[in-house]
Amino acid sequence: MILTRQVLQQKISLMEASIDDDTTEFAVYAARELLNYMSRVEALEKVIATQITLPYCSARPVCEIEVGYAAGVGDCREAIRRAGYPIAGDD
Repeated sequence: MILTRQVLQQKISLMEASIDDDTTEFAVYAARELLNYMSRVEALEKVIATQITLPYCSARPVCEIEVGYAAGVGDCREAIRRAGYPIAGDD
């Protein structure tokens, strides 16, 4: 069984109809909390879902491999910054 919001809500409704002990009451409470956390996770996933398009290759003319690598890394870092993400060392 895949746990979805709908399935969880149905199980909560079934358990609420027959709360007869502390264990069932706790299970209902835990299921409600899980439902709340599922909503929070969905919201956070939407916030961090910003795509970062990295350059295919550096278009800078270079003669040495190390310089080309450094230029490519610099281009990727700039693309990450443009997407709104800070990079360690940025002030």
